[in-house]
Parts: sequence; structure tokens; C-alpha cells
Amino acid sequence: MKIKKIALSIAVLSLLSIPSLASAEEEGDEFSWLDRGTWSVEASGEVISTIGVFTGKGSTHNPKRDSANVADEHYAGDLYRSEITAKLFLNQEVGEESSWHAGLQLNKDGNAEDGYDFTRNYSQFDWLRELYLDTTTGENMSWRIGKQQVVWGKADGVKFLDIINPTDFRHWGQDSMEDSRIPLWMITGEYAIGDDASLQVVYVPQVDVTNQIPGLYKPNTGDQGEEFVPLGMETMFGQKNGFLNIGPELGSVAGAFNGAFNIGFTGAPTTNPNMLAGFTSMTVKQFTQMPDVGGFIYSQNGNNAANVNLLGLSANGGTDGFNVTTGDQMLAGTANGPTSQGGIASKTNLMGNSLNTDNPQTMFDYMGDTSFATFDAFIGLGTKHVKDHAKNNPLEGNLGLRYSGATDGGLNYTFNYYYHYDNNPVIDVSWEESNTGKALVANTSAAVPTADPSFSAVTMSLAYADGTGAFNSAGGTNGANMVFTEKQHRINTLGLSFDYAIDNSFAPVILRSEIVYDKDTLVPVVDLGKLAYGDFAGAFTNQKASFLNYVVGLDVTVMRNLFMSFQFMDKWNLDYVDENVQYAGNSKTYSKHTANPATMSLSNGFKAGEEHAIAYTFFMSKPLMESDALRVNNIFLLENENYGWWDRFDLEYSYSDDIVLTAAINQYGGDTNGVFGQFQYMSNAQVGFKYIF
Repeated sequence: MKIKKIALSIAVLSLLSIPSLASAEEEGDEFSWLDRGTWSVEASGEVISTIGVFTGKGSTHNPKRDSANVADEHYAGDLYRSEITAKLFLNQEVGEESSWHAGLQLNKDGNAEDGYDFTRNYSQFDWLRELYLDTTTGENMSWRIGKQQVVWGKADGVKFLDIINPTDFRHWGQDSMEDSRIPLWMITGEYAIGDDASLQVVYVPQVDVTNQIPGLYKPNTGDQGEEFVPLGMETMFGQKNGFLNIGPELGSVAGAFNGAFNIGFTGAPTTNPNMLAGFTSMTVKQFTQMPDVGGFIYSQNGNNAANVNLLGLSANGGTDGFNVTTGDQMLAGTANGPTSQGGIASKTNLMGNSLNTDNPQTMFDYMGDTSFATFDAFIGLGTKHVKDHAKNNPLEGNLGLRYSGATDGGLNYTFNYYYHYDNNPVIDVSWEESNTGKALVANTSAAVPTADPSFSAVTMSLAYADGTGAFNSAGGTNGANMVFTEKQHRINTLGLSFDYAIDNSFAPVILRSEIVYDKDTLVPVVDLGKLAYGDFAGAFTNQKASFLNYVVGLDVTVMRNLFMSFQFMDKWNLDYVDENVQYAGNSKTYSKHTANPATMSLSNGFKAGEEHAIAYTFFMSKPLMESDALRVNNIFLLENENYGWWDRFDLEYSYSDDIVLTAAINQYGGDTNGVFGQFQYMSNAQVGFKYIF
């Protein structure tokens, strides 16, 4: 990399020199470096341009997923990425014991969605990537203070022990680990112990920055149109599949049925603003199985055909000439029909053309056992997203320790401990009163016998969490809110890593491993029984689980310079949940399981995660041509459970000292409900140009 000298005024950079300024005064240097009035700073930089196209036909969102918009479709050759990045690196020696470094960048991606298209703080596109001071105190103690990256771990392409800095997942693993890390303000100190060991301490006061996951940057839109929005984020915030948007439409359907039942039973829409509260023995599934809704209302309200007629339904069992409307037709029509005909013209995945509880794909499919009385609590239902990250209190920062050592036999090892907020945020679902914000809790009523003796309808109602009484939606004038709170959680991480060179006559071999124990990580647990009864907050909870994660790698170099690396990885959930539950004494059972936050969806039964999430990687790299000007790399990752896979083949050609040309192909495949297989429509090819100055 070329280095140039530039002059910067002392006024601009003087704050960076405060620690070394005190040192110079003690040594009697009399600040000789000030005599010139300017500083001599080494500067270098890069300008990088990347163009990417899709390699096949598909849609930005798989048809099972969030968008039904035809405009999202793409074809082979359509532009996927048009990114340009300018980087500037500044370095300067300050006295004899200190130096400072700054890394700045500007970014623009003409094909990305709003928020991913330009420079954004604390993301991969942060304008100030790094700014830190390196200094020493004594012979054995060195410090780095400022915005920086700290790398723990020895795994290739994955992050097990590399947990200090959050990650930007906007390109789902395609970017280098250095580029995808999000630098934080922190202090690191390292004390040398003899010639072969050291103790590092890491203190991170900036704790409110989390992994940047597409779909979570703008929850109100779900980052609609951004390519790598995982299924789990679409389930929370997607425009079509997201609960944040399904909730209000569910409230509108509840209000429509409340009004319709008032007309059918009393002849006036406002006679009883809580008409649905009386239907404790009727479930959604039972209602959809009614052959004639009008006949049911007629038989239940004293054979009053006039009220039934106001709804445009049949009466008296359909003998009076009106069209028979089944319960299934009425529910689907209310959810999907035009407002002129009493529908809400749903834009979300609320209800299909018919209820299908055997193969649920829509919200109502999962709520087949919800009593109609439960919908009284949903009248006027609203939703909102709340960001409640940790506060940057200097006394509550993250703290890490690492001891590194080596033996005479060639074994290098580290022991690591990190007390920290998890880089993955969690989404907590709760209830509140919309106009006051008072917390609400769900109560479940006693079972009510129905025509089926093996099944009892269960009604969920809401009450004030402070015990002051039951919540009444009052016909929608004071609805409840379903609140999605984005939180962080403290965990303890213990780690061990090592690498060992094995001498043999065949080829150089290195065995390496990382073993990481995370205590009390929060993971989503889905209870399909509570979802079937309409208790959304109870259906989606975060429960503590400890994980034992480990990776074993084997590196070998053959044919002089062909490097190959094999890795086996396992993320073992020690508190995995996989059970069947029953409620209200019914014989019917429901699944309660640990879900994978990256893949759970309405379309896959809120897919259970794996107790052992096993994956394999195989990496090859070989230089070619004179002076190794061309380097060829390929990494292949395979998921054991879902057979999802990702393959990246890339070339890097150093045309000159100043110009580097790149090309890459990223292919995704396998199970569309897998971590990587879900992005099979995102397979792409890229070419790049880098100018170094």
C-alpha cells in the first residue's frame, strides 16, 4: 500500500495527543514536535467499486415469504448491487511510545433500500470506522484506546469466540469478517508475561450497539425489499407476514364481527359494544364449519329473520331464498373482502380463502382453537415497536479477559472470559392499554364444554398487571396494544482456543479449535397451544438457555501452495425445549419448542431450531501466475439438519501495485427454511475494482 505524507493543523488533532503530551513534559522533551506548527501524517486509502447481478430468476422475497408484489421479481442479469466505497487511513507517530490511527469511509449502494444505501453510524457503512491511540506504560504494558476492533478466536468464516464487536449481516456472510464487524469505542490493554504469554483486558463502555440484522433497522417497514431479510425478522416485522402489521388487521376483523353479531342478534351495531364476549363456547374452527351462519343466528335470537336479513345472510335455515353463507366464507370475506362489502381488504397474511388448521400458513390457521369471546380483547387492537437497548453507563460496560500462552512443543492457546450484553437483540412481546400505556396481562378462563366432549374452548382475556381489574376494550374505543420491545440481555461467556502444528512427511498440518460456553442466552420459545388460543404474548417468549459451541478445524497445505481448511461446527443448546403441551384438560396436544430466530415463520410452523446446530465448511485458496498475482478462493458451507448450503468462489488479481480486480459468485441452495437455503433466490455474481493510493 502506498503511503503519502499530509500536513494537518495542530488544532484539528490536538485532543489525540493528550496522553503523550503529559509523557513528553515529564521527560523534558519541551514538545519539540510542536516546532513545525504542523504534524506529518501518513495517509493511504482505497476506492472500491462492486457491481453484482442475480444469477437466476426469483424474487427478492421467496413466494412463501413476505412480499406478494410482482415488482420484487428479478431475472438473471438484473442488477443486485452497485456499491462504491472510498476509504482513508491516517497514521502518525506521537513521541517515541505512541501513535494514532484513523479509518474513515464513504459508501453508496445504488440498489439498496433506504438505510442500507448510504453511510450509517454503527453499521458496516459507518463513516468513522476506527479512531484509536496506541501507547505503552512501562516495558510490558501496551494500550489501545478508542474506536476499534478486537478479534478473539481462530475459526474461518464464522464467529464463535469472535464476540467483542457486533456484526453487520446486510450481505449474509459475503463480506470479509473485518468489513462486517462494527467497531466500538473501548479500551484494551495487554500485559506481556515473559516471552510466550500475555494477559489482555478489554473494557467496552459502549454497550447499546447490537448486530445489524436486515428487517430490524426499520421495523415499521420490515426493511421491505432489502435482499437478506431472514424469515424470523419477517415474522415479527414483515409487511405481509409480520405480527406488527397483522395485529391491527386482526383487530379490524374482530371489530367487524362484533358489529355484525350486534346487527344479527340485536338489530343495531352499537347495542352491545362487547357482543363477542358472550361466545365462550365457539371457536374459530367451529365457526368456519358452520354450513349457514344466518341459520345459526336465526336459531339463536328467537327466530328473528329481520336482523339476519340486515346482514345479507340467509335466515330460517336458508329456506327464505337468501344465499347461504358458510362460516368459512364469512371469515375469509371479512378478512379479504372489500370494505364496501364489510371486509377489511387485508394486505397481510391474515387469512387465506379457507381455514386450514392441518397445514397452517396464515394467522387464522394457527388460531383455529381461539374462542370468539377472546376476540373481544382484540377489538381495536394496535401494535408498536419499542427499542429498549442497554444504556452506555461507564460503570456497566462489557468486560473481557484473555490469557494467551504457548508451549515449547508448538501449542498456542487462549483462555477467555467475557461479561457482556449479547450482540443479538431479542424481541419481547407484551400487552398494554393503548391510551394509557398501562401494562396488561393475559388470563385464561375455565374450560367451557362444547359439542365435542374431548375438547373445551378456552377464552383469553386481558387484565391490568397491577391487579386493579379486568381490561375492557369498550368496543374498540380503548383498545389494547401488542408491544414488541427490542432488548439486550447480559450473558457470561467462557472460551478456550488452541492451535497445534503437527509435523509429518506429507504436508504441514495445523489442528485448531474453539470451545465457547455461553450462560443464560435468551432464545425464542414458541408455544403453538397458546397461539391457538390467541395468547400472542404467551406464545412467543424468550427463555434462558446455555450453549456449548465448538469448532474443530484442520488446515493443510499441499502441492507447495494449495491451502485447504476443513471445519466441523456445533452449536449445542443445553436447555433445548421440545415438548407437547395440553391446556384446559383437552386431549389435544400442541408443540412447544425452541425456535430458530433466523428461520421461524408462519409458512413453516414456526420452525423448531436444532438442539445441535451442526455445520461443515471446506475452504481452498491457491495463488497462481507470476509473483502470485492471481489468487483463487472457494468456501463451501453445509448445514447438517436442513441441507442448506452456501458456496462462494472468488478471484483476486493484482493488476499492478495500485489496481486490484476481483470477481465472485455466491450460490445459495437447499431447504428454503434453512439459515442459508432461505436465500436461494439471492444467488449472485459480482465483479469489483480496487484502486489503492
